[in-house]
Amino acid sequence: MSAIGTDPHNGGNNNPARGLFFIQPRESLTMPQDQQLKPPSELDQHGLRYPNESQEYRKAREALLKDEQELVAMVKSVAEKRRMLPFGGQLKEDYSFQWAGGGKVGQRVKFSELFGGKNTLILYSWMFGPGWDKPCPSCTSLMDGFDRAWYSVSQDAAFATIAKAKPEQIDTWAKERGWSQIPLLSGYESPFQKDYKCQDDSDDMQKPVMLVFQKRGGRIFHFWSTESMSNHVDTVWPYWNLMDFTPEGRPNRETPPQRFRSGFLEENYLKNAS
Repeated sequence: MSAIGTDPHNGGNNNPARGLFFIQPRESLTMPQDQQLKPPSELDQHGLRYPNESQEYRKAREALLKDEQELVAMVKSVAEKRRMLPFGGQLKEDYSFQWAGGGKVGQRVKFSELFGGKNTLILYSWMFGPGWDKPCPSCTSLMDGFDRAWYSVSQDAAFATIAKAKPEQIDTWAKERGWSQIPLLSGYESPFQKDYKCQDDSDDMQKPVMLVFQKRGGRIFHFWSTESMSNHVDTVWPYWNLMDFTPEGRPNRETPPQRFRSGFLEENYLKNAS
């Protein structure tokens, strides 16, 4: 078992990424030209917006606003290009998983059943292997948010998560974290994570990967997955993006602060990173 040497999420200052701002619906990919640099209507007669701010601050803030607007336009442009991808490969097999929560722990479920009545499935493979003492703190941070976002997302696409740990391990951790909405799966006895690049040589050397599949004409195709291990799901991660709004910026740490530590992660992923 070889160490990867860093947390694959790596959201801290040693690999910074800019925060994501408010995104308009997909129909509007770019902001109308007459709105892009239009001064806010709330400016007073001196061209200021907030109490006691200086002209110097207002000038710098409006320059930054231009950058923020350009970033939003770029995010929309990339999303449009993503939607235009051709079909990926057909699902290798109708994998069999085990439920890891929701009162169905250990029961079998086929990959094709995860879609429900939807044509799109979002599947997050998170880092928790059968030999881990505690799961990845970064994945746990993301999963905390995904559980609360599940209802909204599930109105338009199926959304589930999978880990390589045994169903009972996942269920125990989910109860400790209070996850109650998002479907939890175990791929403990499945080759899925290996086939779709969610792990290295062993079942314990997991990688965090967001995958999307689509169902067309009764067949299932791979649509898109994260292929960069650094900041791979940064745009949907509240912790790092909220810290981007602060004067201090993203803390120079490998994982978000948690009330627990993962000995396996620290020994096999973070040991050579410091």
